[in-house]
Amino acid sequence: MMKKLSGVALCLALWLVPGLAMAQSATITGTVTDDQGEPLIGAQVAIQAMTLGSVTDINGQYSFEVPAARVNGQPAVLEVRYIGFQTASRQITLTPGTQIQDFELVPDLLGLDEVIVTGVAVGTPTKKLGFSISKVSGEALEEVPAPDPASALRGKVAGVSIIQASGDPSQAASIRLRGSTTINGSQEPLIIIDGVITDGSLRDINMEDVESIEVVKGAAAASLYGSLAGNGVIQIRTKRGAQGVAGPQVKVRSEFGFSQISREYPLATKHPWVVDELTIRLPDGSTQDFTFTGNESPSELEAAFASIPEGSKILSWTGRSQGAVDPDRRFENPFPVLYDNIDAVFTGQPFNSNYVSVGSATEQFNYLASFENYGQGGVLDPVDPYQRNTFRLNADYTPSERFGVKFSGSYINVDSPSFEEQGQGDNYFYSVLTMDPYMDLTEKNEDGTYSNKPTGYEVQASNWQNPLYVAEQREFSFQRDRLLTGFEASFAPTNWFSLHGRQSLDKSYVQLQTYYPKGYETPTPNSTVNDGFDSRQSRTYSTAISELWAQFNQSFSQFNLTAIAKYLYEDRQYETFSASGSRYFAKGVRDIGGLDPETRNIDSYTAREKAENYFLNVDLDYAEKYILSGLIRRDGSSSFGADERWQTYYRGSIAYRLTEDFSIPNVQEMKLRLSYGTSGQRPPFSAQYETYSVGSSGISPGILGNRNLKPSRVAELEAGLNLGFLNRFSFEANYAVTNVENDYLLVPLPAVAGFSAQWRNVGEIKSTALEFALSGPAISRSDFSWDYGLTFSRVTQEVTDLGGIPPFTRAAGGAIPLFRFEAGLPYGTMYGNEVLTSLDDLTLDADGNVLNAGIDTNGDGRLTRDDYEINQHGYVVPKGTHGTPDEQVVYRVDENGEKMVVSIGNTQPDFTLGFSSNLNYKGIGLYFLVDWVQGGEVYNYTKQLLYFNDRHKDLQDFAAQGFDYGYANGSSQIYNGADASSYFVEDASFIKLRELSLSYTLGRKQLGSALGNYVDRVKISVIGRNLLTFTDYTGWDPEVALRTNATNFRLDEYAYPNYRTFTGAIELRF
Repeated sequence: MMKKLSGVALCLALWLVPGLAMAQSATITGTVTDDQGEPLIGAQVAIQAMTLGSVTDINGQYSFEVPAARVNGQPAVLEVRYIGFQTASRQITLTPGTQIQDFELVPDLLGLDEVIVTGVAVGTPTKKLGFSISKVSGEALEEVPAPDPASALRGKVAGVSIIQASGDPSQAASIRLRGSTTINGSQEPLIIIDGVITDGSLRDINMEDVESIEVVKGAAAASLYGSLAGNGVIQIRTKRGAQGVAGPQVKVRSEFGFSQISREYPLATKHPWVVDELTIRLPDGSTQDFTFTGNESPSELEAAFASIPEGSKILSWTGRSQGAVDPDRRFENPFPVLYDNIDAVFTGQPFNSNYVSVGSATEQFNYLASFENYGQGGVLDPVDPYQRNTFRLNADYTPSERFGVKFSGSYINVDSPSFEEQGQGDNYFYSVLTMDPYMDLTEKNEDGTYSNKPTGYEVQASNWQNPLYVAEQREFSFQRDRLLTGFEASFAPTNWFSLHGRQSLDKSYVQLQTYYPKGYETPTPNSTVNDGFDSRQSRTYSTAISELWAQFNQSFSQFNLTAIAKYLYEDRQYETFSASGSRYFAKGVRDIGGLDPETRNIDSYTAREKAENYFLNVDLDYAEKYILSGLIRRDGSSSFGADERWQTYYRGSIAYRLTEDFSIPNVQEMKLRLSYGTSGQRPPFSAQYETYSVGSSGISPGILGNRNLKPSRVAELEAGLNLGFLNRFSFEANYAVTNVENDYLLVPLPAVAGFSAQWRNVGEIKSTALEFALSGPAISRSDFSWDYGLTFSRVTQEVTDLGGIPPFTRAAGGAIPLFRFEAGLPYGTMYGNEVLTSLDDLTLDADGNVLNAGIDTNGDGRLTRDDYEINQHGYVVPKGTHGTPDEQVVYRVDENGEKMVVSIGNTQPDFTLGFSSNLNYKGIGLYFLVDWVQGGEVYNYTKQLLYFNDRHKDLQDFAAQGFDYGYANGSSQIYNGADASSYFVEDASFIKLRELSLSYTLGRKQLGSALGNYVDRVKISVIGRNLLTFTDYTGWDPEVALRTNATNFRLDEYAYPNYRTFTGAIELRF
């Protein structure tokens, strides 16, 4: 029986074998190497038309299977992609069994196959773009990790203006892409992270997680984002699991170092005061009296003070307390004792960054999880450091060739102090620069706390406060918890049609607290804070966006067509709640309930904006050489006026790759392109509504509503050239003209209207941008390589219309009125009083009499040109007055003899240039980045105020040149009574060594058997950031501005100085 069964089974098996053979699958396998024969890890190998493929492993090998049902002897195109290499493809025949297909990839030195995902409806190779989009990735980001993505773009992308307005560690750099697009609003671009549209700070982004940054600079490319993208777009792509490598891949990186002030501030170490009666407290507690006639020379005073031991304090000084100027009126007398309080306050604080990530990928699942702890102490002691903790999880799951899902998520926790950087009061920087240097800021009270009024304070009797006391006693904290998530699903029922959806959320919860303890001291009595003050505020920001889109792809003959139809729904919510009060009943109590009920105040605010957007994008090319693209978008938003709820945006572009038709010696790629597009910027949510203020006298109208208020319209025409030559160099040139219309401004109304003002679409701006970029590997050998990048840009911008509004000068951020807005003037123009530098600029009446201030030096009873001369500083002054109180600069005046307010400067640079270099020799790497900004001006208001306070070093330099004490600090002198003066407009040109890194990398071979079996790579680096600055600017740093519109409002007023950082880093990969 068993034999019969065995025979039957054998016959059945023999009968089935042909069928099994006919249904056999096809296995495609092989190895992918570079042109040196080295295996490429993580190369993507696929038959795109069948959505089948694999990635190479650590040996460069790949393998994937084509199901038997799809194998029938047909031809198919097998394609290999790898970042930095040209895409390779070949036609194969799908037959049952195994076939070996090896590939040797050629470096893509020109970046033609690099895929861009920002500003386009679907990922597009750069060679098929009809407009300019810049991308920064790889070693340009990794060699010296920047504190935030904005800083990472410096010197690496043409047409991008980046200003680190403040050294405050919690503040990200400000960005402007090409020219300004608004007078009243922000210049900051739209930020997208892994496809998630965000509203938060770039300072929250951990650069260790960043794979690449794409920059969409103009409206032509930004049209895809409509009214969200009037200022351009920056998209950040974060890292995902390492494909093609067996098992989890682990990266651990630690960086430690310190920061310090990069240059000294020019403060005076001399003074003009009469030295008469002094009482000094010596370090041993005894006192010593000094009595002088007041006529001693500086050298005699130096000799007398030489016996005063270090650490002594001034108890009294009659001449200084009375503000009595020395009889010779020279700013040259020595201080009896001298303390370096700059060194006491600005101390090197620690920097640390600790990062770990683990990631892996299979054909179906990909993930990367990471954590970073980042701390930057800045340069202030004893201020708490900026601390950031970031958690990230990215995961992709593709269970079949037709369906896939993606998740990107991060949680950020920020804990940071905050600072006042303008004005006086609690401003650390005002106090440390203004106070006389005979006081010791490190002096402490008996209880060990810093003294608010150190010994000698009463001598100067000013309104400054000891910044160390403020830092120790006052609490001004900022905490943010932020969640960023994006979930995307895709379904492709056919090879030419797919459906996609994405849900994203950017939610932040912010807590702010300002706390003054009971007993807090101030220079003068302050009823708000002396008995304690507490202010607490919570803010919740939420941006939820839902997206649905369908994608159509088809190729026929040599035509390639891609079409995308998309719907996007936005839901933004903002809530704030605050409570504050004064006068604690008991010391040490930290509770709002412990405050005087009569001082308590509670407030709240809620706003919600909704928007719906639709767009259709069509891309068409013929043989990848004639390229057309068109887009139309409709935006509807609740932030638009009721009668202007829907707005339309559009784009058209054309490109021609000449080298596909013509052979040009040594030129591998030449593409001409032209594009035109529109985008916009939404007005503030409340701008469309009428507002009222409520007070003790009742309700009064404020802002008049506007049903016709709409977003600004930004239209751009861009022409460009892309050139690849000598098989290694890539060159790009762009020229763009941008016109802004319907910019929204707050227009004053006549009193009869009942309201003070109304938001209207009246502003117009025009800008031009010329950009060049050159990059490539100058040297590329197996043991030595040198890559470099060069960028150049020049931007001009002008206000062309204010819609009938009279020209106005803006006092941005509470500073002095300085920045002028007037049709026909460059954006960034500064207005103020002009100090004359030529006799030809004197104002004359019909009889030739000078109307400017002056002195009749020749005694003829009238002022003429002969009564003036040019002094050694190059300024017009009354003739023969050098060294006397009568020597004063002369200002431009009108026909009535009144000081004129005229253009005194412009903040816009002539050009910016960046140069990066990366050399590698047998594991030793040297990388640096140089940033050059030529032209543009900064108003040095700090210097002006220090002239008034007799603390700037210029004043003692003037004395050495023979000038009288009053030459600089009188209201009619250089100081100009704190009004804007051309004297304090300074050239802001600089050349900076932004980034420097010296590293050594050890691979498995160098690590040997002891470590090489466990560690793939070890990299040790020494890093410097912001190391050197070459400039003629006389303040801390020429890269300074108000936080409001920082790339245009370049004003220095007691700002937190920028600093340099020195660190060492070690990185391990397993």
